[in-house]
Amino acid sequence: MKEKSKVIDYLLNTKNPYTLKMHNMNIEMTYSKSNKTFEECMLNILKGKIGK
Repeated sequence: MKEKSKVIDYLLNTKNPYTLKMHNMNIEMTYSKSNKTFEECMLNILKGKIGK
């Protein structure tokens, strides 16, 4: 129940819940037009960053 309250507070107090700031990096999220999962997308991005 406490986790649900945290999520609700975050959504109510955040201007754009699809934008995050982690350290010195801004992250913008959108809905995928493909059927790829979040995990698949993140793996693809990380593989691109390390050159594999």
